[in-house]
Amino acid sequence: MAKSTILVALLALVLVAHASARREWGQQGDSRCERQIDRMNLNPCEEHIMQRIQCEQDQYNTRRCGSSAEQHRERCCNELKDLEDNQSCMCEALQQIMENQMYRMQDRQMMQQFERELRNLPQQCRFRAPQHCNLDVSGGRF
Repeated sequence: MAKSTILVALLALVLVAHASARREWGQQGDSRCERQIDRMNLNPCEEHIMQRIQCEQDQYNTRRCGSSAEQHRERCCNELKDLEDNQSCMCEALQQIMENQMYRMQDRQMMQQFERELRNLPQQCRFRAPQHCNLDVSGGRF
């Protein structure tokens, strides 16, 4: 009986230590991700998406839109490349882009267009898109 009590206590101690280590690693991963995103220049991504939306609305300037949008896309993809293998960091970067642009949105329709383009951004860069990435940062604004 005493041996089983000691065994159960040791098992509980191992589980608590494991859970604590996972939680600490997760927090370090989050802060590492935040630091990495803070060092990135997300402006080309924001410009790329805004330009795609404007080009959709102004179909007469498609030639001008094509080359310029391609340059912004390439610069954006180069910035996001370091996050390609980290889905949660990629999601945080997309959330940051959405948050940066949220106040420039004129209405709900533009916000939805921006979100749709932002969700397609990883595929445009030939990256795997993050699963379950919540881009609704409006806080009920729209």
